[in-house]
Amino acid sequence: MRETIDMTIEEAAASAGISPSHLSRVERALVGVRVPAVRALLTTYGANASMAASLVELAQTATQRGWWHRYAGSIPDKYATYIGFESDASRIWNFEVISIPGLMQTERYTRSILQGGVARLGEEEIERRVEVRMRRQALLHRENPPALWVVLDEAAIRRQVGGAETMAEQMDHLVTTASLPHVDVQVVPFAAGAHPGTPGAFVVLGFADPADRDVVYIETMAGDLYPEVDADVRGAMQAFDRLRAMALSPDDSASLIRDAAKEFA
Repeated sequence: MRETIDMTIEEAAASAGISPSHLSRVERALVGVRVPAVRALLTTYGANASMAASLVELAQTATQRGWWHRYAGSIPDKYATYIGFESDASRIWNFEVISIPGLMQTERYTRSILQGGVARLGEEEIERRVEVRMRRQALLHRENPPALWVVLDEAAIRRQVGGAETMAEQMDHLVTTASLPHVDVQVVPFAAGAHPGTPGAFVVLGFADPADRDVVYIETMAGDLYPEVDADVRGAMQAFDRLRAMALSPDDSASLIRDAAKEFA
């Protein structure tokens, strides 16, 4: 439709409020496009009412096709929102204080975390959430996986979750996942003392399109937070940079995790 009216990709992208590079990827079927942008493009292209209605309906349906939507009711809405962001991210920075990140957990470790969590969940709901967490991990093995950088406080690899056998298995899995070419794992040792991550865990999600702003995710007992103020986002990114600098190197971190696995075994 754009080519039919002889419009450049830059002009079309400006009319929809997205970047030319994003629209280029939409046209090559590399990424999806949100409904408001679809409406704007259809208006710009002069689509007739029937065509516009059909494509807008298709766009609305497409936004609900994420695998996690089948778990609606079993997971909080804000958690589903996070999974959507995570699936679109090209870069994930994750700092954890006392637990292993969900993308790197084993099934037994996840089940133990949920059983000991704040919410008192029934067995059926726990199993559904375990299933969701295992499915999330598929993005690390897809054709174009995000670059995952994880920084852990040493407490995360020392705290016995589910018993020694579960932890030994979890440490082995952590080392295996860290060996993937797009994954880095570092540990901030106890000897480092106080550090910028003392207030708690957080995730910074970055996206391939420069027009898409970074997203910060913080899980709290009062609910999930998505700070939007630029200063808060910059603060999280600076904290993560400082944590990386204070942590052991990826190789030394892997050695520490292997030692922990042997101790648990």
